[in-house]
Amino acid sequence: MSTTDTTTADGPVFSTEAYAAVEKAAKSRRALYVPSVLEHAAELLTGLWATGEKYGVASSEWSWTTDLAGGTLDVVARQYESAPDPVRTPAKVVALQGHLIGALTSEEIGLTARLSGPGVIVDRGPDTPRGGRDGDADVEVRIHSDGGWNFSYAADGASVMSIVAPATEAGASQVAEVIRAFVRGELGPVFRH
Repeated sequence: MSTTDTTTADGPVFSTEAYAAVEKAAKSRRALYVPSVLEHAAELLTGLWATGEKYGVASSEWSWTTDLAGGTLDVVARQYESAPDPVRTPAKVVALQGHLIGALTSEEIGLTARLSGPGVIVDRGPDTPRGGRDGDADVEVRIHSDGGWNFSYAADGASVMSIVAPATEAGASQVAEVIRAFVRGELGPVFRH
């Protein structure tokens, strides 16, 4: 394991190798992950590797027996996707939707978004992958009182994709970045049929 070279005063401490391993593992999962979740998992993986080294097990030795990076990511993601205890109040869900709309419509991101029932509808862009019955459906983003974030096309029967992110104002901003990338066609067709 290399030295820990990513550190912040308030944030996680992790090695670049751990972050790269977690990021690689994320590509094989059926969810999208915001940077803070990847950093959380990389911090845990860095610690697991350090513990292994105390017992004479190099970080490279884990790969032949298990997907430690993927398992670490899955364990961390569960903290963000599971039902909170107590369940998130309707007022908290509405506040998070408001933060999301604010982030989506900010000058930095520049999308058009509005509250619509239980979700936030985001207008598609010219490069948004085709979706919905006629291929022109907008995007719907939700935060659940008993779980995490997800998005889909705003169409009946549309596939749903999880976005693993904190249920916080900062998490809403990170979700907005993921949606911006999707609407602008930077993520490609993430919904596999």
